[in-house]
Amino acid sequence: MIPYDKYKNIEEFREDIDTVGEIIFKYRDKEYSLTYDGEKIFIAESYKQETEQVFNGIEDFLNNYKIDGTSIKDLATKIKVISH
Repeated sequence: MIPYDKYKNIEEFREDIDTVGEIIFKYRDKEYSLTYDGEKIFIAESYKQETEQVFNGIEDFLNNYKIDGTSIKDLATKIKVISH
């Protein structure tokens, strides 16, 4: 089995969002899809459009997005990156 990529710190996660724009990751057996179009971030559980949330940029996303009550800032080094 190929190991998942992981971010070393929040800055690496922020840079990946900004430069790549599409990230698929897993956390606690749920898969998430993140898309950044240069202005807004769209994130949802994969294949569950009804869970989509939209944020006005990277900082808004990092400051306000939570998974199971935990800030994405605190989870950035714990998520398992499937694709980026």
